[in-house]
Amino acid sequence: MTNEDKKRRDFIKKMAGLGVLGLAAAAGIIGGRYLKTDKLRLRPPGAVDEDDFLALCIKCGQCLQVCPYDSIILEDLEGGAGVGTAYIEPRERGCYLCEAFPCILACPSGALDHEKAEIKYVHMGMAVIADESACLALYNKPVPDSAIDRIYEHTKVLTDEERETKKIEDIPNPSEKRELQVELLKKLEKFRGKQCTICADLCPYHPDPTLAIGMVAKNGGYIPEIREACVGCGACVELCPTDVLKIIPRATYQEIYKKA
Repeated sequence: MTNEDKKRRDFIKKMAGLGVLGLAAAAGIIGGRYLKTDKLRLRPPGAVDEDDFLALCIKCGQCLQVCPYDSIILEDLEGGAGVGTAYIEPRERGCYLCEAFPCILACPSGALDHEKAEIKYVHMGMAVIADESACLALYNKPVPDSAIDRIYEHTKVLTDEERETKKIEDIPNPSEKRELQVELLKKLEKFRGKQCTICADLCPYHPDPTLAIGMVAKNGGYIPEIREACVGCGACVELCPTDVLKIIPRATYQEIYKKA
């Protein structure tokens, strides 16, 4: 029995008792190859190697349900063979690196490794400067209102009125999810009309965001500099007003920035 055959057998065993969704997922790998998305997705914190992730993810959505920032989504039919697997689309909602990593702890199959529920083990990918010329800080331009308003549209805990007016209501006994997402909006609001340093100032890497990203002087302005501690969470990509940054899933700092 080959190693691939063993992985398929073990995976199908995990499907037992999971109903139609599980059986459908298992059926897709019986053909003799692993099911992969059309492009490499940014996986949640703690994700094992891609082939193992696709074999182990049972598409249960539990990581999605416990995510405080609503960062995790499930691959739809357009994702091809990876349909139902968990991923993050940074421009729509980055990961904010919760200290408890509830997504990892909620995973029942090992697709998100419980032994990696600490920031020192998290490595999702690597941020890169995709379009330096678009950086507002390079030209000392202020953050436009539209850039901050866009994040209100990403914030699922808000009411329709809050999204429309861009004013947060004080409600009694808010959920932890609402508190965290509203706190992010409050931090972002401080940048309205100010010089943009959002990517560096709101980086969620802990305990020291400057190890992951910082602003450096260039041509009379500033640009972001990606540093070795970056874990590719994608928060900077979501919050950037002008698409300066992108995430390369599963890439390392050495691969991107230390090539000979």
